[in-house]
Amino acid sequence: MRSHFKKSEAESNTEAEPKKKKRIILSPSSLVLATYILLLLSKLLDVAFINRENEYYSVVILQLMIFLLPGAVWCKWSGDGYVKGLRLRLPRPQTFLLILSGALLMISGGLLLGTVFGGLESLSDNFSLYDTFISKTDGSLSSSLYLFVAYAILPAICEEFVFRGILCYEYENGGVLRAVIFSSVFFALLHFNPVNILTYLFSGAVLALILYASRSLIGAMLAHFLYNVFGLFGQRYMNTLYMITGSSSFFLFLVAFCFMLSGAVFCHQASKLYKRYLYSGESSSYRLPEIKTPEQKRASYLSVLKEPSTILCGIFYVIASIIYMF
Repeated sequence: MRSHFKKSEAESNTEAEPKKKKRIILSPSSLVLATYILLLLSKLLDVAFINRENEYYSVVILQLMIFLLPGAVWCKWSGDGYVKGLRLRLPRPQTFLLILSGALLMISGGLLLGTVFGGLESLSDNFSLYDTFISKTDGSLSSSLYLFVAYAILPAICEEFVFRGILCYEYENGGVLRAVIFSSVFFALLHFNPVNILTYLFSGAVLALILYASRSLIGAMLAHFLYNVFGLFGQRYMNTLYMITGSSSFFLFLVAFCFMLSGAVFCHQASKLYKRYLYSGESSSYRLPEIKTPEQKRASYLSVLKEPSTILCGIFYVIASIIYMF
């Protein structure tokens, strides 16, 4: 009789306990989809800024809303301590040459791909942000500072936080290669520009490699910043360099030489860093893959491609590309 009483009491306590709500699990591509939608809306709303009087403020505000706001919500939703896994640490001094050579690799690779597939017309004097806002300066100090913040610093921080910080961390449980591939593909599609998609894909891959070799998201941000600075202040001199060479073949030779040289330095520095990590016994900065067999790896890639949010990202890219081609 006593045991029966205890059992009933335990059952009543169990029933009195509140039921735990099942947490909705979102795929990383849903975060990407949110940035695509917000960016597409910002492009459509750009019609409201034809007079450009408020462009300085709108560029800053839109970037914060498109990237940092969804990224912050994702981190908050993922729980306490999530941000610690994003490698938000200063790069070590021995990684600076890697970061610099990576930036030069992106610059020369972008020039090479742009010239080969887009022709010499791709050597534009203007640097645009998402093919919507075109950088302009009157030569004053205040105007130059604005360009640094709105077109160089802020895009590097915002985009790297989402695409190399969150996406690489989310996808690397299936291996670093999966993280590099999907973060680079989503980054390339972000710009809604089929002509330069190979340039963005290449740059995204280099930035992901910088992240893993330097073990610092800030290192990737710094390389991205240097790339943007060249677009702002160095791109305008590429036409001049082409005119000096007097030959498209010689111009491409110079760009290709810079590409190979910076690539060699980049690979050498990455190799040195990994040897340093190995000899010092440092643990890896990424999670060990939970997926090990070839069949599991293939299934992990397919699972990302089959996600509804991934499919919607592709649809948004096609629609946006068609809209801005006409």
